[in-house]
Amino acid sequence: MLTREHPQSLYEPIRYTLQGGGKRLRPILLLLAAEAVGGDYRTALPAATAVELLHNFTLIHDDIMDEDDTRRGRPTVHAKWDNAVALLAGDGLVALAYKSLLATKTDRLAEMSRVFTDGIIELCEGQALDREFETRARVSMPEYMEMIAKKTSRLLSMCVQIGAMIGKATDDQIRALAVYGTNLGIAFQIQDDLLDITVDQAVLGKDFGSDIQQKKKTYLLVDALEQADPDSRNALDDYLNKDSIDGAMILQVRQIFGTVGTLDRAQQAIRKYIEEAEASLHVLDRHSKIAYLNQLLELVLKRNA
Repeated sequence: MLTREHPQSLYEPIRYTLQGGGKRLRPILLLLAAEAVGGDYRTALPAATAVELLHNFTLIHDDIMDEDDTRRGRPTVHAKWDNAVALLAGDGLVALAYKSLLATKTDRLAEMSRVFTDGIIELCEGQALDREFETRARVSMPEYMEMIAKKTSRLLSMCVQIGAMIGKATDDQIRALAVYGTNLGIAFQIQDDLLDITVDQAVLGKDFGSDIQQKKKTYLLVDALEQADPDSRNALDDYLNKDSIDGAMILQVRQIFGTVGTLDRAQQAIRKYIEEAEASLHVLDRHSKIAYLNQLLELVLKRNA
């Protein structure tokens, strides 16, 4: 896919991004969805490449907006080059994603393109909500759930829908897999929120506690502010009103999250959405490849990065 070399200022950071590793969850999900409905995963490879390229675009731009200096244990693109180079690399990845998607051999290309485009729009809406929430003192749990449904969950739902279309799924199968992807995405984002403050930076591959430093309205913070006793809530507000939050403060915030039960409720929510994702697969025929989608749920449930 990436055969061009010139100009170097565009293609070098794109290659750098794609060589950074990662879980490759989204392309794998698309391929598994295609096979779960009886399709051939090889037919879905261009579309799988497209969603991975698109995902990497979101990471580059997300890192700029969040001012994160590390991603997957390496300097982020804007930290290694600058913001202008990073923005252009992200734009290039979107174009390459469409190029790869359009190379898919299917009679449902128009429908796939619509789902792909709608997914990008909702993803941007979710990112905008996430950004808006940073300047607000309070965000309700329904507002948080709307944000992650767009920012994270929509992309996973998009992957399984496209994979199912390539696999020649029925409308009922596509709807069932969309529910699977939606619930998987919600669980995945809540888990990301949890890992940000519970896993060592060397394991996580990005700045420890960056969500707290940026005062992002994560599941943990929203839940704690809603459920905490007055003293704990006031302590959280004190941290959020500070100009900057250092490592010691992050650990103190984590302790509050544990004391008020937020960490436990986050774990319970993750398991709930994983179980709902698994239940949605019951609508599908008992095809042998569905087992891989269930195994993926188990891997997500146990991940630590």
